[in-house]
Amino acid sequence: MLTKRHIFSAILAAALSFSATTAHAYQWSGPVVLEAQRSISPAEAKSIARKRVPGGEVVDISRRGDTYRVRVIAKSGKVVDVLIDANTGRVKK
Repeated sequence: MLTKRHIFSAILAAALSFSATTAHAYQWSGPVVLEAQRSISPAEAKSIARKRVPGGEVVDISRRGDTYRVRVIAKSGKVVDVLIDANTGRVKK
């Protein structure tokens, strides 16, 4: 005959088993989801633009969709807009 203690133990074991299985599933998919959501920060975009226009001064940075637009004033005084892919960090042409 099943007692309340047996029933409670069975429910607890099932819950723990489900919890461990669910946690394992989240651990497996976690890095995949994080990698898909990864994008560069505005500071990283600024650094990339500085490398593209050496000696220039960054005066503005904005993001629209998946593109950063970093406005840089070159040593010559020319205003240069550097477009950077927010997901990869590559300079767009």
